[in-house]
Amino acid sequence: MIQRRKHSALFVSLLAAVLCALLSGQTHAFPLYKLIDLGTLGGSSSFALDLNDRRQVTGNSQTPAGNPAPRLNAFLWKNGSMSNLGVLPGSNNFSRGYGINNRGIVVGESDNNIPKAFRSQNGVMTDLGTLGGTSAVAHDINDAGDIVGAASNGLASRPFLYRGGVMHDLGTLSGSLDSSGRGWAINERGDVVGVSRYDDVNFRSHATLWRRGVPGSAEDLGALGDPTNFSQAYGINNALQIVGESVYGRTPGGSSLYQAFLWDNGVMVGLDSLGFRHSRANDINDSGLIVGHVSGFYGFPTIDGLAVAWYNGSATDLNKLIPANSGWTLRTAEAVNRWGDIVGFGTFQGQTRAYMLQAVPEPGVTALLIGALVPGTLLLVACRRRR
Repeated sequence: MIQRRKHSALFVSLLAAVLCALLSGQTHAFPLYKLIDLGTLGGSSSFALDLNDRRQVTGNSQTPAGNPAPRLNAFLWKNGSMSNLGVLPGSNNFSRGYGINNRGIVVGESDNNIPKAFRSQNGVMTDLGTLGGTSAVAHDINDAGDIVGAASNGLASRPFLYRGGVMHDLGTLSGSLDSSGRGWAINERGDVVGVSRYDDVNFRSHATLWRRGVPGSAEDLGALGDPTNFSQAYGINNALQIVGESVYGRTPGGSSLYQAFLWDNGVMVGLDSLGFRHSRANDINDSGLIVGHVSGFYGFPTIDGLAVAWYNGSATDLNKLIPANSGWTLRTAEAVNRWGDIVGFGTFQGQTRAYMLQAVPEPGVTALLIGALVPGTLLLVACRRRR
């Protein structure tokens, strides 16, 4: 009897291991997802642009009142509710939340005539100032509170790092003070990525890395195809993997064609565009899950774009991960957190709406309930995701 029990226990252990291996192989890239409509601020449209590991989201949304039409205001979405972050004093009725960290601090821009970079915490919005010019936009913030974006120095729009209450000019690839650039993202080490001009005569720019956010440390990440092609970086993880877009060719009429890229260890590789003319990678998490979109018309994913995720070089249309009868078309994926939750915007009932794809079950663990393995028993197999 004892020997039989040992054999039964060994059989169950082996079966559990096999099931976990099979399940891990199927789901390590994309978990099951629950589609959540994030709602609006009372208007008809909303746009989700970033989220943190606490599933708090920022972006902007139409409000029910405005002059002459409903305007877009920055929002903070948490615990199922969207709140209006307002605008800075002296701004018109426009603001946009671009980035949010795990402390729930939101950064972005207020006013779309002369933008002002803001930091919003606990309902209080603060103007970050400029580099001596009149305008600035904040794009991302890490958990240390370092903020990156673009600000005018009176000559050009410059990439900046805001640290310790001071806005620092990161510099550009060309090194001149009238050369433009922008910081799009920052990781927890303080590495910054974005775009900056390397050729002031021909106005050419490349995706740029500033390691540790050190001013003057601009590193050229190159481009796909012709080395003079335009490129820019939108996302970076803590493993120093960088994503963005690069021109890779041109139409017979001379229009630029854009392709999403992954830059890793000094090498830039184009990502699958699923047969579309254009693609763009917006973000990457520490597991290497990349999100973005593909489209036929550059810069207008709401027209014909499809939200896409890439893992290990393979592209997946995120619309295939939601119910076919949901009524949604996910147009772009803008950000992904450590759990694989994804936010962006799509179309629903003729309106542009912010969404979250929430990974389920709870991050990291998948459970299978298998009955009748042994008479009168159920086997619960808990598997740690390899993501």
